[in-house]
Amino acid sequence: MTKVNIPEQFQTIDSIVQKVKQSEGVSQRQALVQVLATLNEQELTAKDKEVLSADSQLAMEKLFTIDWSSFSFQEKRHILQLLILKADKEDKIPANEQLTPDGIGYLLGDLVAKTANVKKANGQVATITDMTVGSANLLWTVQEVLGSTDVEVKTTGIDVVDSQLALASVTADLLSDNQADFFLGDVVNLPAGELLPADVVIGDLPIGYYPNEAPAGFVTAFKDGKSYAHFLMIEQALNLLKEDGWAYLVVPADILSGAHHESILKLLSNKAQLKAFLTLPQSFFQKKEQQKAILVIRHSSATPKTEVMLGQYPSVKESKALEEFLQDLGDWGKLNKEKVRD
Repeated sequence: MTKVNIPEQFQTIDSIVQKVKQSEGVSQRQALVQVLATLNEQELTAKDKEVLSADSQLAMEKLFTIDWSSFSFQEKRHILQLLILKADKEDKIPANEQLTPDGIGYLLGDLVAKTANVKKANGQVATITDMTVGSANLLWTVQEVLGSTDVEVKTTGIDVVDSQLALASVTADLLSDNQADFFLGDVVNLPAGELLPADVVIGDLPIGYYPNEAPAGFVTAFKDGKSYAHFLMIEQALNLLKEDGWAYLVVPADILSGAHHESILKLLSNKAQLKAFLTLPQSFFQKKEQQKAILVIRHSSATPKTEVMLGQYPSVKESKALEEFLQDLGDWGKLNKEKVRD
């Protein structure tokens, strides 16, 4: 298969996005969703011809020269990621709504592959829920990693921002992911039984205060004032998990020692089982206070109850150290799986 020139394809589609943005007087994201939807349809719909300007229609004719179906999943995802990154920058999207970088996504995906029960028998398929799906780059990155090990998954995404889900939905179509479902809603206050419990829950959690009153019975809720949204989401991850499932959450690196950390410790004491806490490389972040970690939890009743994995990923520049660290994670994950079989 011929290797796709990703920068060239990105520039081709981006130039069309720019023309549509200018002609229609819309945001970069709105133009991007329109262009990607047309790329997926491979034609201008009757509605497009009715509402879009002649300049926009002419610009989008160039989309039909792109042989999108010939690209690999990875190539498609990388092109889409570049387009979304450009839109985030142009529209000055808030930090909590920006896509999760590949560096984090690949490490989290590798961790899922090494530890969770995602290889099913008898034709069954593992389920993954991204509780803060955004534009879905983290979800697709994890799916790419699992796909490289021949693991098929059914994916679900939840978000409170409809423009995020519009991007997630159109990228799912372009990645030919017919197993993806998306829900618009507040994941913290999701009605009971709204979603079937998943084998794996992931999320790059937004940091800040929850604007509403915390749901009754949440041990991470503060007694006075607004509660932290990311604390409530960590607790809610348990409600989205099967009894033997695993949750992998991107959280502040100081969450176990910083402000109000006692709420998280209470959760880990009462309702959750800490499996791993792995600090991401400092080089991923511009400032030390922005550094994050991957928190891995399970239901308190889940077995096996093996030792907790604690550590920090070496920089990707320290290739030997990183390789050894990933090997240690693999050995730890293998131990978990062997004890399940026992």
